[in-house]
Amino acid sequence: MLTHDVTYVTTGTQPSIDMDPTIAPFNATVACTVTTGPASYKLQYTIDDFSSPLKTDATAAWFDSPDIPAGTSQSAVAALVAPVSRVRLVITTLTAGSIRLQTQQGLSIN
Repeated sequence: MLTHDVTYVTTGTQPSIDMDPTIAPFNATVACTVTTGPASYKLQYTIDDFSSPLKTDATAAWFDSPDIPAGTSQSAVAALVAPVSRVRLVITTLTAGSIRLQTQQGLSIN
């Protein structure tokens, strides 16, 4: 099982987290836990290939998650069933609290 667990305490576009799009079937869960508020954030993902050393978060094409869209203020969970290479949070408001981002991705059954 591939997992990540990071806590953010500042606003802005956060560094992306690797996923493994080669695992088939691709199934991943992303959970965002808001400790205290107010908070406003969104989850983004990309399918760009980061195997090139020249590829960066800034050059990737990012898409907003329909499960955790812009303006999300409470804890939320997204289930990703199509392969993505990375996920990240964009936090617009975070006052005196934190947002914990957890990812969990199962390994291949093939």
